[in-house]
Amino acid sequence: MYRDGHSGFNALLYAPFLPVVSRVWSLELALVGALVAVGVANLPDIDEPLPWIRHRGPTHTVWFAVLVGLVAGAGSALAVPSTAGAFEFGFVVGTGGILAHLAGDVVTPMGISPFAPVWRVHVTLDWFKSKNGRINRTFLRAGSAALFASLLLTVWLPTAAVPTG
Repeated sequence: MYRDGHSGFNALLYAPFLPVVSRVWSLELALVGALVAVGVANLPDIDEPLPWIRHRGPTHTVWFAVLVGLVAGAGSALAVPSTAGAFEFGFVVGTGGILAHLAGDVVTPMGISPFAPVWRVHVTLDWFKSKNGRINRTFLRAGSAALFASLLLTVWLPTAAVPTG
């Protein structure tokens, strides 16, 4: 997948969790989660302009996902310090956001080696090419719409559900 596809895919995956996180914890934490999920969507591709790191190498592993999760957890705890479980939530969303990127790359012919260097198995489902514009645009549109609708429902439903009278 390309940038738009990864961003849309992460937004699509996070959208159902936004109202749940808002109801269980807070709207602030739910919004931090949305920012983290979409914000890390393309982070593994920081290797592209770097000549000393092979593309889809170390930044496309579960180990990188855990590292990003730790940073996202710390950032979430700093962003919403009054919310219990903010670190754990940020860790899950950050790690999950990178794993979603990896899933988006597994479906391409190039694939990834998600457990390198411990286990060098190469994984590809070879469903479509990364540069497939239709797939990338579809994920971007669907993810954007789903996240926007989820946010609207999260903000609107609590007040709409209160009976008047």
